[in-house]
Amino acid sequence: MLFSTEPKRSLKDLFDREEEVKKLRDSLNERMILLLGLRRIGKSSLVLSTLNSTDINVIFVDVRKVFDNMSRKVQAEKLYEEIYSSLLALSRKERVKDILLRLGFSLEYPVKINFSIGETRSNINRIFEALNELGKVVVVFDEAQYLRYSTIGLRPILAHCYDYMEGITLVFTGSEVGLLHDFLGIDDPSSELYGRYYTSIKLKPFDGEKSKEFLRRGFDELQVKVDELTLERAVSELDGITGWLVYFGKLYPEKGDDALEEVKSLGAKMVKRELDEAFSKSPYYVFMMKAIATLGKARWKNVLNYVVAQVGKRVTNATISRDLRNLVKMGFVEKEGNEYRIADPIMKYAVLEEY
Repeated sequence: MLFSTEPKRSLKDLFDREEEVKKLRDSLNERMILLLGLRRIGKSSLVLSTLNSTDINVIFVDVRKVFDNMSRKVQAEKLYEEIYSSLLALSRKERVKDILLRLGFSLEYPVKINFSIGETRSNINRIFEALNELGKVVVVFDEAQYLRYSTIGLRPILAHCYDYMEGITLVFTGSEVGLLHDFLGIDDPSSELYGRYYTSIKLKPFDGEKSKEFLRRGFDELQVKVDELTLERAVSELDGITGWLVYFGKLYPEKGDDALEEVKSLGAKMVKRELDEAFSKSPYYVFMMKAIATLGKARWKNVLNYVVAQVGKRVTNATISRDLRNLVKMGFVEKEGNEYRIADPIMKYAVLEEY
């Protein structure tokens, strides 16, 4: 169903991503793939539905699931448990089970972990070695930018896997594109992954016509009739962000004309948690986002003037430039030429209404 809020796991439930599906399929023999796009754009759905349409073994690790908001860490043992649990799911296949037992892996669930950091790192390497024996395996780290908070150094492990385990393809999805690039360090000479080749796939929002077609098909599945004016209003306010269109589709049969405001209210609460986390890192982020949201598109000078007016003191050019770069890296702001904009309409709404 198009309006399911769960990640899609079948291509029949995926709408209009044929080009991206083909590129992902064609890239599965590469060593490393980056799948990039805004939050709630459908990256997990694209990966899962595409890989499920093949006979390739898959390890899927949701890194957000093991990120601790209190400590702001991805604890080594939690990450290992998540990887190992995905490995156990593969063990239902007899050949996989035989290899794991031969290599001394326990197939008991739940996973019980009591390792040192060094042992955990060694055991993650052992998992990769076991996967490499299976022939072809894709290891997906979903929202992989959170790996930068890991309490173990993962880049040496990933670099070793890239260099010596030809049966494994590493897939990293990320909504905080700049931070994912920073973590991997492919362009950083000090990084273990420096200079490694990768394929990049960018998921973009639907355009206006595709967004309306998405809603029409979803409502057809529900056998709900919706007039064209309602579709146009929803698309104009939610843009082509798949997640928000799905929420509108889910709510409309019950809420009718109030569904759009309900989506904006619900979405703003969801986004506020993300913004609160980001705004805690700099006293200027909130004012920068307000300037950009208010103007729609803002130049560097507009942002500087707004921040200075709000805080009532001089702020250095270097500080403004640094914080704008960070907002772009975190995926909250996009830079187009000399202008900055908030690409997600619900995030823009949340900034204007909640702060």
